[in-house]
Amino acid sequence: MDLEARKYNFIQELFSVDRESIMDTLERVLKKEKEEHQELSASTKKVLDERLESYKKNPNDLLDWEDVKGDW
Repeated sequence: MDLEARKYNFIQELFSVDRESIMDTLERVLKKEKEEHQELSASTKKVLDERLESYKKNPNDLLDWEDVKGDW
Protein backbone atom coordinates (compact mmCIF):
# COMPACT_ATOMS: atom_id res chain seq x y z
CA MET A 1 0.00 0.00 0.00
CA ASP A 2 1.44 3.39 -0.94
CA LEU A 3 1.68 6.36 1.41
CA GLU A 4 -1.35 8.18 0.00
CA ALA A 5 -3.55 5.13 0.49
CA ARG A 6 -2.24 4.66 4.03
CA LYS A 7 -3.01 8.29 4.88
CA TYR A 8 -6.52 7.94 3.48
CA ASN A 9 -7.11 4.77 5.53
CA PHE A 10 -5.73 6.46 8.62
CA ILE A 11 -8.06 9.42 8.17
CA GLN A 12 -10.98 7.04 7.85
CA GLU A 13 -9.93 5.38 11.12
CA LEU A 14 -9.82 8.78 12.82
CA PHE A 15 -13.52 9.25 12.13
CA SER A 16 -14.25 6.20 14.26
CA VAL A 17 -12.22 7.37 17.28
CA ASP A 18 -14.61 7.95 20.15
CA ARG A 19 -12.20 8.55 23.04
CA GLU A 20 -10.55 11.89 23.60
CA SER A 21 -7.51 10.20 25.15
CA ILE A 22 -6.75 8.49 21.84
CA MET A 23 -6.90 11.82 20.01
CA ASP A 24 -4.65 13.40 22.65
CA THR A 25 -2.10 10.66 22.14
CA LEU A 26 -2.19 10.89 18.35
CA GLU A 27 -1.83 14.67 18.45
CA ARG A 28 1.09 14.39 20.87
CA VAL A 29 2.86 11.86 18.63
CA LEU A 30 2.37 14.00 15.52
CA LYS A 31 3.60 17.14 17.29
CA LYS A 32 6.71 15.36 18.60
CA GLU A 33 7.44 13.92 15.14
CA LYS A 34 7.17 17.35 13.52
CA GLU A 35 9.43 18.93 16.15
CA GLU A 36 12.09 16.23 15.79
CA HIS A 37 12.25 16.65 12.02
CA GLN A 38 12.07 20.42 11.86
CA GLU A 39 14.80 21.87 9.65
CA LEU A 40 16.70 25.06 10.32
CA SER A 41 16.54 27.79 7.73
CA ALA A 42 19.75 28.54 5.83
CA SER A 43 20.07 31.93 7.51
CA THR A 44 19.61 30.46 11.01
CA LYS A 45 22.17 27.74 10.29
CA LYS A 46 24.62 30.37 9.04
CA VAL A 47 24.25 32.44 12.24
CA LEU A 48 24.74 29.35 14.42
CA ASP A 49 27.80 28.28 12.42
CA GLU A 50 29.29 31.78 12.77
CA ARG A 51 28.70 31.79 16.51
CA LEU A 52 30.20 28.33 16.91
CA GLU A 53 33.27 29.37 14.91
CA SER A 54 33.64 32.51 17.03
CA TYR A 55 33.46 30.40 20.19
CA LYS A 56 36.08 27.98 18.86
CA LYS A 57 38.45 30.87 18.13
CA ASN A 58 37.85 32.56 21.50
CA PRO A 59 36.54 30.01 24.02
CA ASN A 60 37.25 32.32 26.97
CA ASP A 61 35.45 35.32 25.48
CA LEU A 62 32.23 34.70 27.39
CA LEU A 63 29.76 36.74 29.40
CA ASP A 64 28.80 35.80 32.91
CA TRP A 65 25.10 34.95 33.13
CA GLU A 66 24.61 36.92 36.33
CA ASP A 67 26.00 40.07 34.67
CA VAL A 68 23.82 39.65 31.61
CA LYS A 69 20.75 38.86 33.70
CA GLY A 70 21.35 42.01 35.74
CA ASP A 71 21.20 44.16 32.60
CA TRP A 72 17.67 43.03 31.86
